[in-house]
Amino acid sequence: MSKNVTSFLTKLDKLNENTIEVYLPSLKKKVSTKPLNLKQQKDLISSVLDGLKGTLDFSRTLNKIIIQNSGISDLKIYDKIPFIVTMRKNALGNKTSTVNLDKVIENFKKVPFKLKDEALVKFDNLKLTLKVPTLREENSILTKCEQDISTEQDQLKDGVGKLYIYELLKYIQSVQVDDDIIDLSDVKISERVKLVEKLPLSVYTEVSSFIEDINKYNSDLLTVDEEEISIDVEFFDTSSND
Repeated sequence: MSKNVTSFLTKLDKLNENTIEVYLPSLKKKVSTKPLNLKQQKDLISSVLDGLKGTLDFSRTLNKIIIQNSGISDLKIYDKIPFIVTMRKNALGNKTSTVNLDKVIENFKKVPFKLKDEALVKFDNLKLTLKVPTLREENSILTKCEQDISTEQDQLKDGVGKLYIYELLKYIQSVQVDDDIIDLSDVKISERVKLVEKLPLSVYTEVSSFIEDINKYNSDLLTVDEEEISIDVEFFDTSSND
Protein backbone atom coordinates (compact mmCIF):
# COMPACT_ATOMS: atom_id res chain seq x y z
CA MET A 1 0.00 0.00 0.00
CA SER A 2 1.40 3.42 -0.96
CA LYS A 3 2.30 6.01 1.66
CA ASN A 4 -0.34 8.41 0.31
CA VAL A 5 -3.12 5.84 0.72
CA THR A 6 -1.90 4.89 4.19
CA SER A 7 -1.87 8.56 5.18
CA PHE A 8 -5.42 9.09 3.92
CA LEU A 9 -6.66 5.97 5.70
CA THR A 10 -5.21 7.33 8.94
CA LYS A 11 -6.97 10.66 8.41
CA LEU A 12 -10.25 8.92 7.63
CA ASP A 13 -9.90 6.84 10.78
CA LYS A 14 -9.58 10.06 12.76
CA LEU A 15 -12.74 11.40 11.12
CA ASN A 16 -14.56 8.26 12.21
CA GLU A 17 -13.48 8.90 15.79
CA ASN A 18 -15.92 11.82 15.95
CA THR A 19 -19.00 11.05 18.05
CA ILE A 20 -22.68 11.90 18.09
CA GLU A 21 -25.13 11.95 20.99
CA VAL A 22 -27.93 9.43 21.42
CA TYR A 23 -30.66 9.87 24.02
CA LEU A 24 -31.44 6.56 25.74
CA PRO A 25 -34.84 6.49 27.49
CA SER A 26 -33.77 3.50 29.61
CA LEU A 27 -30.95 5.57 31.15
CA LYS A 28 -32.70 8.95 30.85
CA LYS A 29 -29.51 10.48 29.48
CA LYS A 30 -27.44 10.90 26.35
CA VAL A 31 -24.57 8.60 25.43
CA SER A 32 -21.92 8.95 22.75
CA THR A 33 -21.50 6.78 19.68
CA LYS A 34 -19.47 6.89 16.51
CA PRO A 35 -21.47 7.65 13.36
CA LEU A 36 -22.19 5.14 10.62
CA ASN A 37 -19.56 4.77 7.94
CA LEU A 38 -19.91 3.67 4.33
CA LYS A 39 -18.74 0.11 4.99
CA GLN A 40 -21.38 -0.33 7.69
CA GLN A 41 -24.09 0.94 5.36
CA LYS A 42 -22.86 -1.52 2.73
CA ASP A 43 -22.91 -4.37 5.27
CA LEU A 44 -26.49 -3.56 6.24
CA ILE A 45 -27.72 -3.33 2.67
CA SER A 46 -25.87 -6.44 1.51
CA SER A 47 -26.79 -8.48 4.58
CA VAL A 48 -30.37 -8.97 3.47
CA LEU A 49 -30.81 -11.90 1.14
CA ASP A 50 -34.01 -13.64 0.12
CA GLY A 51 -35.77 -15.53 2.86
CA LEU A 52 -35.49 -15.77 6.62
CA LYS A 53 -31.70 -15.90 6.79
CA GLY A 54 -31.41 -12.42 5.33
CA THR A 55 -33.70 -10.97 7.99
CA LEU A 56 -31.66 -12.59 10.74
CA ASP A 57 -28.37 -11.42 9.25
CA PHE A 58 -29.67 -7.85 8.98
CA SER A 59 -30.65 -7.79 12.67
CA ARG A 60 -27.35 -9.30 13.74
CA THR A 61 -25.34 -6.84 11.62
CA LEU A 62 -27.28 -3.92 13.08
CA ASN A 63 -26.58 -5.10 16.63
CA LYS A 64 -22.87 -5.50 15.90
CA ILE A 65 -22.68 -1.96 14.51
CA ILE A 66 -24.40 -0.48 17.58
CA ILE A 67 -22.09 -2.34 19.97
CA GLN A 68 -18.98 -1.47 17.96
CA ASN A 69 -19.80 2.21 17.50
CA SER A 70 -21.01 2.87 21.04
CA GLY A 71 -18.44 0.74 22.86
CA ILE A 72 -21.20 -0.23 25.32
CA SER A 73 -21.39 -4.00 25.86
CA ASP A 74 -24.56 -4.28 27.95
CA LEU A 75 -27.11 -2.44 25.79
CA LYS A 76 -30.55 -4.06 25.89
CA ILE A 77 -32.79 -4.65 22.90
CA TYR A 78 -35.04 -1.76 23.93
CA ASP A 79 -32.01 0.55 23.44
CA LYS A 80 -31.76 -0.39 19.78
CA ILE A 81 -34.22 2.05 18.18
CA PRO A 82 -32.66 5.26 19.59
CA PHE A 83 -29.26 4.24 18.21
CA ILE A 84 -30.62 3.17 14.84
CA VAL A 85 -32.64 6.31 14.20
CA THR A 86 -30.06 8.78 15.51
CA MET A 87 -27.17 7.24 13.56
CA ARG A 88 -29.25 7.03 10.40
CA LYS A 89 -30.30 10.68 10.66
CA ASN A 90 -26.72 11.78 11.24
CA ALA A 91 -25.42 9.81 8.26
CA LEU A 92 -28.20 10.11 5.70
CA GLY A 93 -30.36 13.02 6.76
CA ASN A 94 -33.68 13.66 8.44
CA LYS A 95 -35.93 12.63 5.56
CA THR A 96 -37.38 9.17 4.98
CA SER A 97 -40.02 8.10 2.51
CA THR A 98 -42.75 8.57 5.13
CA VAL A 99 -41.72 10.74 8.12
CA ASN A 100 -39.08 13.13 9.41
CA LEU A 101 -36.74 11.45 11.84
CA ASP A 102 -36.70 14.50 14.14
CA LYS A 103 -40.26 13.60 15.08
CA VAL A 104 -39.23 10.04 15.85
CA ILE A 105 -36.36 11.30 18.00
CA GLU A 106 -38.84 13.47 19.90
CA ASN A 107 -40.67 10.26 20.80
CA PHE A 108 -37.63 9.06 22.76
CA LYS A 109 -38.58 11.54 25.50
CA LYS A 110 -42.34 11.61 24.91
CA VAL A 111 -43.09 7.88 25.00
CA PRO A 112 -43.03 6.67 28.63
CA PHE A 113 -40.40 4.05 29.39
CA LYS A 114 -42.14 1.60 31.72
CA LEU A 115 -40.49 -1.67 30.72
CA LYS A 116 -39.30 -4.11 33.35
CA ASP A 117 -36.05 -5.99 32.88
CA GLU A 118 -37.31 -9.15 34.56
CA ALA A 119 -40.52 -11.07 35.19
CA LEU A 120 -41.55 -14.34 36.83
CA VAL A 121 -43.98 -16.80 35.25
CA LYS A 122 -45.48 -19.58 37.38
CA PHE A 123 -47.44 -22.68 36.38
CA ASP A 124 -48.00 -25.45 38.93
CA ASN A 125 -44.50 -26.42 40.13
CA LEU A 126 -42.83 -24.66 37.19
CA LYS A 127 -41.21 -21.22 37.35
CA LEU A 128 -39.72 -19.27 34.47
CA THR A 129 -37.54 -16.22 35.02
CA LEU A 130 -37.79 -13.84 32.08
CA LYS A 131 -35.16 -11.23 31.28
CA VAL A 132 -34.71 -8.60 28.57
CA PRO A 133 -31.66 -9.72 26.57
CA THR A 134 -28.67 -7.59 25.67
CA LEU A 135 -27.75 -7.06 22.03
CA ARG A 136 -24.85 -9.48 22.48
CA GLU A 137 -27.16 -12.15 23.88
CA GLU A 138 -29.62 -11.61 21.05
CA ASN A 139 -26.82 -12.01 18.49
CA SER A 140 -25.82 -15.37 19.96
CA ILE A 141 -29.38 -16.61 19.47
CA LEU A 142 -29.63 -15.08 15.98
CA THR A 143 -26.39 -16.79 14.90
CA LYS A 144 -27.63 -20.20 16.01
CA CYS A 145 -31.04 -19.64 14.46
CA GLU A 146 -29.48 -18.67 11.13
CA GLN A 147 -27.39 -21.83 11.15
CA ASP A 148 -30.47 -23.97 11.77
CA ILE A 149 -32.73 -22.44 9.13
CA SER A 150 -32.56 -23.88 5.65
CA THR A 151 -32.94 -21.73 2.57
CA GLU A 152 -34.90 -24.48 0.87
CA GLN A 153 -38.44 -23.37 0.09
CA ASP A 154 -39.93 -26.69 1.19
CA GLN A 155 -38.55 -26.08 4.70
CA LEU A 156 -39.94 -22.58 5.06
CA LYS A 157 -42.61 -23.61 7.56
CA ASP A 158 -39.99 -25.31 9.71
CA GLY A 159 -37.89 -22.12 9.57
CA VAL A 160 -40.79 -19.96 10.73
CA GLY A 161 -41.39 -22.37 13.61
CA LYS A 162 -37.75 -22.15 14.63
CA LEU A 163 -37.90 -18.36 14.52
CA TYR A 164 -40.80 -18.48 16.98
CA ILE A 165 -38.91 -20.76 19.38
CA TYR A 166 -35.71 -18.72 19.18
CA GLU A 167 -37.64 -15.50 19.78
CA LEU A 168 -39.01 -16.95 23.02
CA LEU A 169 -35.59 -18.28 23.90
CA LYS A 170 -34.09 -14.79 23.94
CA TYR A 171 -36.16 -13.86 26.97
CA ILE A 172 -36.10 -16.99 29.16
CA GLN A 173 -33.28 -16.75 31.67
CA SER A 174 -33.97 -19.77 33.87
CA VAL A 175 -36.31 -22.72 34.27
CA GLN A 176 -37.22 -24.14 37.68
CA VAL A 177 -39.18 -27.30 38.44
CA ASP A 178 -39.66 -27.90 42.16
CA ASP A 179 -36.20 -27.20 43.63
CA ASP A 180 -34.24 -27.88 40.43
CA ILE A 181 -33.11 -24.76 38.54
CA ILE A 182 -31.36 -24.47 35.19
CA ASP A 183 -29.83 -21.16 34.13
CA LEU A 184 -30.14 -21.23 30.36
CA SER A 185 -26.99 -19.15 29.92
CA ASP A 186 -25.05 -22.14 31.30
CA VAL A 187 -26.23 -24.60 28.65
CA LYS A 188 -25.81 -24.83 24.89
CA ILE A 189 -28.35 -23.07 22.74
CA SER A 190 -29.39 -26.38 21.17
CA GLU A 191 -30.16 -27.69 24.67
CA ARG A 192 -32.09 -24.52 25.48
CA VAL A 193 -34.29 -25.16 22.47
CA LYS A 194 -35.13 -28.66 23.73
CA LEU A 195 -36.04 -27.30 27.16
CA VAL A 196 -38.24 -24.54 25.76
CA GLU A 197 -40.02 -26.91 23.39
CA LYS A 198 -40.99 -29.08 26.38
CA LEU A 199 -42.62 -26.21 28.29
CA PRO A 200 -46.39 -26.45 28.70
CA LEU A 201 -48.31 -24.26 26.29
CA SER A 202 -50.03 -22.55 29.23
CA VAL A 203 -46.92 -20.47 30.03
CA TYR A 204 -46.58 -18.96 26.58
CA THR A 205 -49.32 -16.37 27.10
CA GLU A 206 -47.37 -14.65 29.85
CA VAL A 207 -44.05 -15.02 28.06
CA SER A 208 -45.57 -13.55 24.90
CA SER A 209 -47.07 -10.69 26.91
CA PHE A 210 -43.62 -9.82 28.29
CA ILE A 211 -42.20 -9.77 24.76
CA GLU A 212 -45.15 -7.83 23.35
CA ASP A 213 -44.60 -5.02 25.88
CA ILE A 214 -41.16 -4.45 24.35
CA ASN A 215 -42.45 -4.73 20.78
CA LYS A 216 -45.24 -2.25 21.56
CA TYR A 217 -42.75 0.20 23.08
CA ASN A 218 -40.54 0.02 19.97
CA SER A 219 -43.58 0.47 17.76
CA ASP A 220 -44.63 3.58 19.70
CA LEU A 221 -41.15 5.07 19.31
CA LEU A 222 -41.30 4.58 15.55
CA THR A 223 -44.83 5.92 15.07
CA VAL A 224 -45.48 9.52 13.97
CA ASP A 225 -49.01 10.67 13.17
CA GLU A 226 -50.18 7.05 13.07
CA GLU A 227 -47.47 6.21 10.51
CA GLU A 228 -44.89 3.67 11.70
CA ILE A 229 -41.55 3.60 9.95
CA SER A 230 -39.89 0.26 9.22
CA ILE A 231 -36.31 -0.53 10.13
CA ASP A 232 -35.15 -2.43 7.06
CA VAL A 233 -32.69 -2.11 4.18
CA GLU A 234 -34.62 0.78 2.62
CA PHE A 235 -34.20 2.74 5.86
CA PHE A 236 -30.45 2.81 5.18
CA ASP A 237 -30.69 3.25 1.41
CA THR A 238 -31.30 6.87 0.41
CA SER A 239 -31.92 5.91 -3.20
CA SER A 240 -35.24 4.39 -2.07
CA ASN A 241 -36.40 7.88 -1.01
CA ASP A 242 -35.86 9.47 -4.42
